[in-house]
Amino acid sequence: MAAATGRNGVEQRSDFLGFTLLSKCGEKKNAPKRKRVNRNKKKNWKKHIDVCDVEEFMDDVRLQERTVGGLLAEKANENLFFVDTGKNKKGGRKLKKRIKPLRIDLILQPDSKVPAPKDILSHQVPNGRKLKRKREREEKLEKRGILPRTDRLLLAQDKSTSAPKDEANNNPARGFYDLWAQQNPLDIAVEGQDQWYLEQTKKSRVKRPERMNKKPSELPAVEVVAPGASYNPSYESHQTLLLKAHEVEVKKLKEEEKLNRQLKFPTKAEAPTEESKLRELCEGLVEESDDDDDPSGVEGKPEQKAISLPRRERKTERQRKKEKEAKTLKARQETEKTERLRRQGLFQLKSIQTTLKSRQNELLRRKKLRDENRKAKALQPKRLGRLKYQEPDIDILLSEELTDSLRKLKPEGSVTKDRFKSFQKRNLIEPRERAKFKRLLKVKYVEKRAFREVTA
Repeated sequence: MAAATGRNGVEQRSDFLGFTLLSKCGEKKNAPKRKRVNRNKKKNWKKHIDVCDVEEFMDDVRLQERTVGGLLAEKANENLFFVDTGKNKKGGRKLKKRIKPLRIDLILQPDSKVPAPKDILSHQVPNGRKLKRKREREEKLEKRGILPRTDRLLLAQDKSTSAPKDEANNNPARGFYDLWAQQNPLDIAVEGQDQWYLEQTKKSRVKRPERMNKKPSELPAVEVVAPGASYNPSYESHQTLLLKAHEVEVKKLKEEEKLNRQLKFPTKAEAPTEESKLRELCEGLVEESDDDDDPSGVEGKPEQKAISLPRRERKTERQRKKEKEAKTLKARQETEKTERLRRQGLFQLKSIQTTLKSRQNELLRRKKLRDENRKAKALQPKRLGRLKYQEPDIDILLSEELTDSLRKLKPEGSVTKDRFKSFQKRNLIEPRERAKFKRLLKVKYVEKRAFREVTA
């Protein structure tokens, strides 16, 4: 160890071993004397104080910590020295070649052997105590042979019995089957299974509601037109279709005439006069008297007579006895009559059967009529909105427009309108009408200067 001499010449012992020749920790020869300066004043704190020895000491300490991993004075002899026994000679066994690390790895290695400070926040785990207790509890249960719930569920799932995956639709090697056949291969997995079991395991297919199987109308999507509407119809079929179109037009004319008749302005002969207006105003105000023949004009008042109620006389014992006997006799006669009619009903079986048969026939006829009305009503469009369905105009060619070639045929009607009307007739959409264009602002015409110059 190095020894140092104090101010009074007394040798002082230092526990620090200098690592360099310029270290201040040991005794140095020809050391300059320290200058005595008054340190009580603030201006002399940095001006006359030499801190180089302190800085050199701290640099020496940092160097030892980086290179050796600590102070040399604190290291044991076994870490600083080794005993040379002379066993390993040059002519002896060839030493193994040491694999040197790459240069890039050496550059990336830290120069200092001082460990980095530990980041406490990086080691903190949310709910660490709770997770630790949970882990300890699971370890105790595992020692007893009890597995956690997640592990038990995983063990319960048998991969060998899992349902096969459906083949991809873009697989060209997949099998084909008839979609409308009686036996569907997709239903093999659920055949013979209990309905309750299928509901609980959710293997049953969704049942299609019955309302989805019913069409909103029994009419076909595309109706076949009458034979008279073909490009080269027969005379009878064309005349029949012409008559039908004529009846439609006559009905429209009648409705139009009825509307005009109801809304037309009265003529001069039918116009009201002053006398008729006065009669209408006085009607109901003047009451005509029916007693014109009475000269006095005074109605005869009926005499008020006192109404006397008849007095009830008390019945005698003999009268009560006769009434009781008459009531008993009447009841017995009604009973005998009922029994007699019942016995006579046996001889009226044929007439009763005939009546029942006619009644059944009448009920069957009414039932058939109701079914026909129901079927006819099912073919009619329903009232789905505020407007009623109106039949489209019949597309027909007149007799002079008929041609015997498709090249000369003139197209009638529109496919778009036909499909639109078909949707309305089959109750798929409600009847509609074209929205009317209503101009909010008036159109203003402006005559420009260029136009004025041309027209002038």
